[in-house]
Amino acid sequence: MKASHKGRNVATGVLAGILIIGVAYGALSSAGISIVQKTTVTTTESSTTTVPVPTSSNVVNGLISVSARQYEAYQVNIPNSAYNAQLSGTFTASGGSGNDIIVYVMDATSYVNWQNGHQGSTYYNSGQTTTGSFSVNFPTSGTYYLVYSNTFSTFSTKNVNTQVNLSYTTDQQSVVTYTTTYVTS
Repeated sequence: MKASHKGRNVATGVLAGILIIGVAYGALSSAGISIVQKTTVTTTESSTTTVPVPTSSNVVNGLISVSARQYEAYQVNIPNSAYNAQLSGTFTASGGSGNDIIVYVMDATSYVNWQNGHQGSTYYNSGQTTTGSFSVNFPTSGTYYLVYSNTFSTFSTKNVNTQVNLSYTTDQQSVVTYTTTYVTS
């Protein structure tokens, strides 16, 4: 068969197919049956939510030694975005005639004043004691100090068995993305 006859045969077949589809569509339409083209629609949406994230860390844990007329200080930093910040712990002192220590919790300004022999406010002051526990809630972020003071003792080193933890909460942004797909008529 010649190429020109093949081309005519293909064209005739395509026209016949279109004609059949057209006749079928007309027959269905006149019978009250509609042919609807379906479309698939996909949408993607995102939303941001705030999730509270609790954080806990150990400030000091175990046995520390505080020499006579000395102190041990631990810096406690609370991030700007933190809230519900709490420092809690226990301690037991041994050594010397009184088996005692003084534990303070104070902000950075009071700590500097205390170091220089001046008055400062404290969030916690155990007084001279053998054992104790504390729980301090901090009103704002910032730098605070946990101090084990043996400055009152002239000769005796004090051993302090202690465990102190810091906990606070920060908010973390979480983005949730979801996709919806449906078919329209």
